[in-house]
Amino acid sequence: MVIKDLYIQRIRALQAKMETEGIEVALLRQNSDLFYFTGTVQDAHLLIPSTGAPCFLVWRSFERALKESPLSDLGLIKPLRGLSHFLEMLETLGLKGARSIGLEFDVLPASLFLFYTQKAWPEAHFTDISPFIRRLRSIKDDHELDCIRGACTQGHNALKKVPEILRPGITELELASLIEAELRRQGHCGLMRMRIWNQEMGMDQVVSGSSGAIPSWTNTPVGGSGPHPAFGMGASFKKIRENEVVSVDLGGWHKGYCCDITRPFIIGRPPEVVLDAFNLVKELILLLQSRVSTGVAAGEIYDFAVDYMERAGMSQNFMGVGSDRVSFIGHGLGIELDEFPFFSKGNKMVLEQGMVFALEPKIILPDYGVIGLEDTYFLEEDGCTRLTLDSQELTVI
Repeated sequence: MVIKDLYIQRIRALQAKMETEGIEVALLRQNSDLFYFTGTVQDAHLLIPSTGAPCFLVWRSFERALKESPLSDLGLIKPLRGLSHFLEMLETLGLKGARSIGLEFDVLPASLFLFYTQKAWPEAHFTDISPFIRRLRSIKDDHELDCIRGACTQGHNALKKVPEILRPGITELELASLIEAELRRQGHCGLMRMRIWNQEMGMDQVVSGSSGAIPSWTNTPVGGSGPHPAFGMGASFKKIRENEVVSVDLGGWHKGYCCDITRPFIIGRPPEVVLDAFNLVKELILLLQSRVSTGVAAGEIYDFAVDYMERAGMSQNFMGVGSDRVSFIGHGLGIELDEFPFFSKGNKMVLEQGMVFALEPKIILPDYGVIGLEDTYFLEEDGCTRLTLDSQELTVI
């Protein structure tokens, strides 16, 4: 398939849903959504009517959009001189009279929401278009899958370096910087996108021993103290010692798409309690990947994992510690780290062929560290295939 046809196919899929829901025009502003439908990230408005051709109105940078977006060949990109000219462009495009508009309620700033609802379409009804987009984006095409495989290869190459650079006395930040340097050498952009408001994530979370039990504001099972309260998450100035677990959780990134992988390392002889916890985690992730299949509700996978750890007596240390535990066991992946589906408590979303996701069972033992595995998977008709390449083992150095 010609690459521009992929983007037209995605737009038409959204249009079909819009027609079903009675949405006349969808207006998209968020970077990840713009990239998914246009192939570029610019300061722009993507206007998609339920029927007919879309229009990509670009303020900055119009010239880059023409070079980077496959929509350019179809004459669908037009310059926008600024937000003050948006209303006249709506008139020109014949979209000012629309009465049913779809906006990204979950990510659109309130000031822009008020502009579109009070100035652009003051008589219109507004619908949250984000759930439809996120559901559409959860099914990966061949191009996306190739990009995610590239991210997995990148993550694998970075993890291979850890045994060479991990030593007693190195700080978490030093270790993280060396891992990140390897990722960057392979083309990592240096950022990991998340959709949920106020969630921030670097290229990795490197924590050792007791620092792995320090919670953070992020909705993640592992926090870490970070270098300063201004960014109190991930690697810190703590020196890594022998016989404590070092958890390396990193995101590979290739051509706009990410993977997620976690592996534990330890310098010296692993304590028996660590080995017991790791064996539980490894058995669970193998069970999870065998149970994930099309037609299964994502919440059922979460319930199975929680029940498994309760029976093992580890429920209070599973996916966090005490009241700081999170209520999920995995999440979708793609352009963002937090895509559909979420393997979370009560989630009735049914798993479908083509979904890509991470499964991440983790036990946090405050005296020893984070004992966890995380891998990226692709759901096929006959079950899930692991895309990450590293062996599912505790590496002893």
